[in-house]
Amino acid sequence: MKLASQYPKGMRDQSSIWVPPIYRRLLSADKPERDMSERCLIKVSSVILPPQSPLSKEVALDLEQKLLSSMLDMLNDPSKKIQAVKSWGWFISLLGASAASTRPLLNKMLKVPEQLFTDPDPQVQITTMVIWKNLVDAFFGPQVLENMDQGTVMSPIEPRAHASAQMKKIRLIMMPLCGVLSRSHNIALSSSCLSTWHYLLYKLGDLINHLSILEAAFGPVLKIIFSTRFDNQNKPLWSFCINLFHDFISVRARHLISPDDDVRVPLNQNLLSQTCAHLKALFDVHQIKWLPWDVTSFDFQLEILGSIVNPELLHNMTADMAVTVMDSTTQTFRLLLEGVQVQCNSKFADDNVMICITKVCKFVKKVFLDTVGKQKSNSSAVLVQFCLKFVKCTVEELDNSLLASGKYELCVDIERIKEIEYAKCSPKLSHPRIRPLAYMELVSPAVYLTALSLSIVAQFTGELSHGDAEQLASIICPPDLLENFHAVVPFLYMQIMRPVDSRLRIKWLVVWNKVSKRLNEQMISYLKAGCGASGHDVLCQFFCYPFFALVSSGSISAHWNAENRFEGYLNMTQDLEAELVIEVYRSFCTNSSYCSEPVYMVFLEHFFEYLINIVDENMSSIQANLKYCLENKSKNITILSVLGNVVIGLLENAQIFNYANKEREVTTNEDPAGCREPNLFLGSLKLANRFMKLSGLAFKENPAAQHQVTSRYFSSLSDFIGHLTSTKDVLLLFEIIGDQFTEWLTLSSTLYCIIRQGETIDQLEKLWLNSVTHLTANRLISDCSFLEKHRLLLQAAINHPHSPISAATTAIQRSPGSSNAGLRHAGRRSVSKADELFLDRPGKDPNCASNAERAFALEEFNISRMSVAPVVSGRGTVRSSTTDRRQSNGESLRVSAGLGRKRLKIMRYSGNGKGLGKVTDASFSPGWAEGEVCRKPELILEMLKRKR
Repeated sequence: MKLASQYPKGMRDQSSIWVPPIYRRLLSADKPERDMSERCLIKVSSVILPPQSPLSKEVALDLEQKLLSSMLDMLNDPSKKIQAVKSWGWFISLLGASAASTRPLLNKMLKVPEQLFTDPDPQVQITTMVIWKNLVDAFFGPQVLENMDQGTVMSPIEPRAHASAQMKKIRLIMMPLCGVLSRSHNIALSSSCLSTWHYLLYKLGDLINHLSILEAAFGPVLKIIFSTRFDNQNKPLWSFCINLFHDFISVRARHLISPDDDVRVPLNQNLLSQTCAHLKALFDVHQIKWLPWDVTSFDFQLEILGSIVNPELLHNMTADMAVTVMDSTTQTFRLLLEGVQVQCNSKFADDNVMICITKVCKFVKKVFLDTVGKQKSNSSAVLVQFCLKFVKCTVEELDNSLLASGKYELCVDIERIKEIEYAKCSPKLSHPRIRPLAYMELVSPAVYLTALSLSIVAQFTGELSHGDAEQLASIICPPDLLENFHAVVPFLYMQIMRPVDSRLRIKWLVVWNKVSKRLNEQMISYLKAGCGASGHDVLCQFFCYPFFALVSSGSISAHWNAENRFEGYLNMTQDLEAELVIEVYRSFCTNSSYCSEPVYMVFLEHFFEYLINIVDENMSSIQANLKYCLENKSKNITILSVLGNVVIGLLENAQIFNYANKEREVTTNEDPAGCREPNLFLGSLKLANRFMKLSGLAFKENPAAQHQVTSRYFSSLSDFIGHLTSTKDVLLLFEIIGDQFTEWLTLSSTLYCIIRQGETIDQLEKLWLNSVTHLTANRLISDCSFLEKHRLLLQAAINHPHSPISAATTAIQRSPGSSNAGLRHAGRRSVSKADELFLDRPGKDPNCASNAERAFALEEFNISRMSVAPVVSGRGTVRSSTTDRRQSNGESLRVSAGLGRKRLKIMRYSGNGKGLGKVTDASFSPGWAEGEVCRKPELILEMLKRKR
């Protein structure tokens, strides 16, 4: 030992003379002598290893003659097994590279560790595994790899004769490693095995980057570890392997950051902290010489990822474990995609881009789509979440220019697409003309990933979480990529063309809700991208989807009804459906940040027109849906609530009204005749008309059901009317909603004793009084054509049992500003038909308001609203001037409540008053005016005295 330290070169040359007496004592029966021999070899190992050829030959000769048989004999004594395997390690090291060339001797020597790897004593197995590194040193020492090329990038598929020559050695070393890992339940033994395996990877040097070496030395252990159930016991092993694989994948991104410096991408610290301390240290002690991988090794990398995402292993995994697996694997997959993006940006991109993207898409399909439906619900939920994360990573890491490029296309080989392609449209619904994706159709990678994600969600039979729906929305709505919606819309519609239960319908409404919110956030960018009419159509079809889903729901529920549990389920389901849809439409119609954008307003016009057509074309189905829900005592009708909230949002959006005014001004300037109405304003009123019709049908079917959305609608419409300043707007309002207004007044009059119990009648009253105010302010009560056109509306209001409504109507009929074109000759003999209808009414229900109360309210309202005396023009129409109005106001009389009662009493019991003429029904016009004679205070007092 002293000579070796002083004269290392000379002693190394003479090692075949002085080393054998030392290593022969390793098998001595005397323990102190064995220990002394081992200490000496350790001290001089730097001088004698790797061994020179004379020493290797001398060791081989000694083994053949005596040492090997003595070593095998020691295996029969349990106390000498560890010493035997330690001796075996020294002999292998001293044989060095010649060990592989002396195959017969090597085969005999391998019998020693072969027995010890299966020894029942774990300590013996661990020692054997540690000593196994000596064989690695012998096979892959410096002299073995010194002729290897030292390139910066090594192609994994480039044929290398030297790599092929090493394959047998690698397989020999890997065989016991894989065997021990497969059957071991001892964490110490498994950790020791991974340490030896990592040492092999380190000793391979650049050779590890060859694809065949990766498959022989790197892949097998990863597959074994990842195929073992992930639990607390094997978490350190799993963590070590996932970090090692992460390091291998990240090398391409690392090379992109700094090609010259070895900048290491940080490992997964969450998992690294759970790795055994001695395994963690290996990352710093023995750094594996990874080189940037070539795209042709992509299959190998995806195969390893597939072994991690094993549905069978995720089956009984706890939630925490599943999250750990997903986070770690997703992080590694993202690095893999970063490497693909590097490849795509290279000058050889066209040759390999399609290969990479196709393999990614097919990998996700194979791993997830083919297994989601085969798992139980809880396992499928994990797989769905896992899959959507993988697809989202793909969309985020690869450029849209690649995914949406027409240069790269994939066949839609998804069975779910094949199933829905032949789904028959329900004959009861008028769906928009949509073309679903065809099976094996060529599409862009972006559309393929969208269809894949939707198919996985469709195949999942459990409840979709909001987080998963958010993930799906981020996949469907990448920035400025409207092409996806041409796949999304048909897929959504095809789901409701076939019978589905409420749970599945809610799942798709959740998806629609999340996608709509994300789409709303970037709507302007989509619209400004120049999507044109076809883009508007597909967006309108998307936003109209809930109406079809909700209308179709009425034909599904017979099964639930048969089980006598439909009522509660229907209410719960409809509340959830309404919440999902209304939330979107509320923001959609009241998005103040977009209302200043003309392109958004143009889209709204298109959308409202689309929605009106849908309601009109499916009115019979909607009515059937309303009737069915009401028959089953549903508290809230979803379709009614949704449409009502859309209309309310429009009526309450002042910016939409302002835009409509600006649109009118532009139209008027371009066309002085003003022939074209503002489409947005017109569309809002038409939607209001459709809602009034549907709410009237619902009220007729079940008057006792007080739908809050109807009351809110009347309130919003009343406020909306309050903002109308143009006579043209008021005319358009009554032209569009007049017929439904008449219907509502008639219904509420017929069913007054029921409706008066709720708040709907109060809002209807508010709406009508506000309408009366605007009719008066815009002098429409003097417009014969208007009054004749809306005669039924005014008649319904006059005859209404609710005092404020009938009083307000009578007031405008009796006001001096009204006119009756049918009886211009009547002059002062004219009497209001409203009074006649009022006096001739039959007796009322005792539960309703008394006639005396209503008459008193009418008179108070009438007297308080007396306006100007008429000025008859040359054409016989009645007009008012500011001067006359002031004079008339000065002459008007505020009559007390008692005087009002007396006057009504006189009119009621005296028949036709003196000087008053009888009016026939045929000649009635709502514009009857009271004569001036009744306005003079002295005449009124004289009349009252005579009647006493």
